[in-house]
Amino acid sequence: MIQNSLPYLLPTPTEKKPTYTATELLAAALGGISFLWYIQFLWRRRKLYQHSRSLPGPFALPLIGSALSFVGNPYDIFHTISKMFNTYPGIFRVWFGTRLFYAVSDPKYFEILLTSPYAQVKENLYSMAEPVIGQGLFIAPVSKWKKNRKIIMPTFNQKILDQFVEVFVEGSEVLTQVLQKHAGKGEIDLFNIMSRCTLDIICETAMGVKVQAQTTGCEFTQWSDRVMEIIMIRIFNIIYHSDSIFYKLPLGRELQSVAESMKSFTRKVVTERIRAYKSKSYEEPQEPRRKAFLDLLLDISYKDNNRFTDEEILDETLTFMVAGSDTTATTNCFLFVVLGLHQDVQQKVLEEILEFVGPIRSVDVQDLPKLKYMERVIKETLRLFPVGPFIVRSVEEDVDLGDHVIAKGCSIVFGIRRVHTNEAYWPEPFKFDPDRFLPEEISKRHSCSYVPFSYGPRNCIGMKYAMMAMKSLLATVLRKFEIHTSYAKIEDIELKTNLVIRPKDGFKVSVKSRT
Repeated sequence: MIQNSLPYLLPTPTEKKPTYTATELLAAALGGISFLWYIQFLWRRRKLYQHSRSLPGPFALPLIGSALSFVGNPYDIFHTISKMFNTYPGIFRVWFGTRLFYAVSDPKYFEILLTSPYAQVKENLYSMAEPVIGQGLFIAPVSKWKKNRKIIMPTFNQKILDQFVEVFVEGSEVLTQVLQKHAGKGEIDLFNIMSRCTLDIICETAMGVKVQAQTTGCEFTQWSDRVMEIIMIRIFNIIYHSDSIFYKLPLGRELQSVAESMKSFTRKVVTERIRAYKSKSYEEPQEPRRKAFLDLLLDISYKDNNRFTDEEILDETLTFMVAGSDTTATTNCFLFVVLGLHQDVQQKVLEEILEFVGPIRSVDVQDLPKLKYMERVIKETLRLFPVGPFIVRSVEEDVDLGDHVIAKGCSIVFGIRRVHTNEAYWPEPFKFDPDRFLPEEISKRHSCSYVPFSYGPRNCIGMKYAMMAMKSLLATVLRKFEIHTSYAKIEDIELKTNLVIRPKDGFKVSVKSRT
């Protein structure tokens, strides 16, 4: 009995309290702060979660969303986005990092959103192109875009554009000389040749200078293609969104270097023209002469007192240099590929050219409106291969779509190629059929089922310029060469996007002299 009670009579040892290191305490504090921050972060964004909950979309992880789905090269990225548009027709949601994007591919949504005053802001992702083209019309904030577009729009009137046809034809005739060296010698990737042609044309129409890129060589087109590829890679890698990280990496340093080369190329001409313009009083020439876009900007800025700064003039000129050379070259190349695929279409285009222009005479401005079948061929090419297969806008206020509300503070991805290949509007969507653009066929479709130049107030300012340039080039080249390609059908052309759509395996074209 006494023995059994002894343990209770003995003093118990003092229990040791656990001790924590400073590092452990700091980690616990940071963990608690992070948890509270995350709860507050979710609470502040509860409206976005509520708005998006009713929509389908890809699986999203906390904080990074579906960003891992877009890791890869431009080919993989294009196919990931295309697959999502095919999987979720109409409208769906994508969390990219912590940001909510609505993706739309229904013409009725396009019409509402692209004309809404609350969806005119270019998505912040486009700012990654600012080191290259500055704040020209393409990425300018809305207030600046409205002012500048209103001032610049008169420089794209029909009378001025008509004066450029001579330049379009001259550049195209040099292209025929270049192509003659490749005639009958097998297949080439046409893009480098074509982009130098369109660079010659845009330099003369935009800046009033002859750079002779087709005969002397010029790296501007390669620079442009490379920076767009880098920007595309950066957009879809959220780690690269931080300037402090990106510009310390080889890819960031390459972008800075190439962007500076492009700016220097353009700045030299612009600076010289501004200096010459300021050094003498402005006098109208005795004989009318063709003015380049830069001349017109200088008139606007210094004669009409709608003052652009010299930096703004550089930004706008560089924007037209990049957009005018690369996008037109891309569509021209796709035109050659589809004509190579469809010899019957090529023959009909040729017959129309011979009927209205003849076999030898240079193309004239009066000829272009008569080439109606050619125009339908160009439009059908742009349907299948829109230069910008996706565009993105930000939303400043809630926008009601009727069956859904797009929440303020999020962004919208417009699936242009998905709309262009939607069977509801385009039966047998991958069949090449220019007669889809006969007036009676157009009248059957929603106006936003075809938007290769975007739609609404912020559409492409250069669409007439582009159409006239493409017609002039095709009418010049097709009379001298047969076009062929090793692609067997439209579906064989696998695509990627470097901001601008491209075939993964290049523009495979061969030419054969007609004489």
